[in-house]
Amino acid sequence: MTGTYQLPIHDHRGFCHILLSALGGDGANMGGKLLFKIGCTHFGLDGGYDARYGSEKKGTATDVSVRFCPVGTPVRQSGPTATPHFLVIFHDDLIVPLDLGRGLQPDAVCIVNSIKPPEQIRRDLQLHSGKVVCVDATKIAYQSKSRLNMPLVAILCHELGFPDGEVRSLIEKQWPKAAESNLAAFSSAVGSCVGQSFGANGYPLSTPTVSRGPIGWRNMLNGGTIDALTHTTINRDNRIAGRGRVPRFDAAACNSCGICLSVCSDPGGLLWREGRMEGIDEHFCKGCMRCVEVCPTTKKGKGLTFDYA
Repeated sequence: MTGTYQLPIHDHRGFCHILLSALGGDGANMGGKLLFKIGCTHFGLDGGYDARYGSEKKGTATDVSVRFCPVGTPVRQSGPTATPHFLVIFHDDLIVPLDLGRGLQPDAVCIVNSIKPPEQIRRDLQLHSGKVVCVDATKIAYQSKSRLNMPLVAILCHELGFPDGEVRSLIEKQWPKAAESNLAAFSSAVGSCVGQSFGANGYPLSTPTVSRGPIGWRNMLNGGTIDALTHTTINRDNRIAGRGRVPRFDAAACNSCGICLSVCSDPGGLLWREGRMEGIDEHFCKGCMRCVEVCPTTKKGKGLTFDYA
């Protein structure tokens, strides 16, 4: 089918912008790579790919951008998109705190892992116009023994107009050992999603979110010095990443060995004073529970244990 596929929607430069919003560990990066490979290798497209992942580690809000265009279109190799035609949301409770509705194109397609009806998701996104597709991707991934990315990417490919049969064949070749689980997730997602289209009759178009700050290479301080009064973590809140899951600290059982510091994905979540562990800062904790795994058991028990805040 290479060379015969046409993008269902694009901007004036020929680009179809796709954004996957997830948490680290959801598989958004792998899902985005698969989508990009399918589009460019098998459907005659060109484009760009950009993933914000790695240093954020498990649990942090992250995103993946894919831009498709016809072959021959001038395109940068990387760069995020702030004006998606297709938006894939791995958790519906990311919509409001991350303001995921900002920058959506008219007639955007929003694919959401949610058991809520499309009308409610539309209100949360304040979608100007377009289509909302809801699917219980969490349940499908669990039942099929797949990952969260597979049912969502399946619906995305379907909405893009990639033939289901060809995509299924490509997924089977990509991960032959997990083919049965992934194909089961694919079929369940496409067969059980609920979609609804909305006209431009309620919410205005919103401007994109600007991800870069006012400081850049042209106006930064001499020597690349960072102004701590401007760039600070005082008001930082990571609780969206921890999703209400934080370790429970028992000061009586803790011997302040410091092993937890060696595995913490964000050491700001561990409060220390004068060489002693004092507690957990829920605003920094991502809820990865690595500290709980390595915390030794003393005569009084473990200093860090699993808990829901």
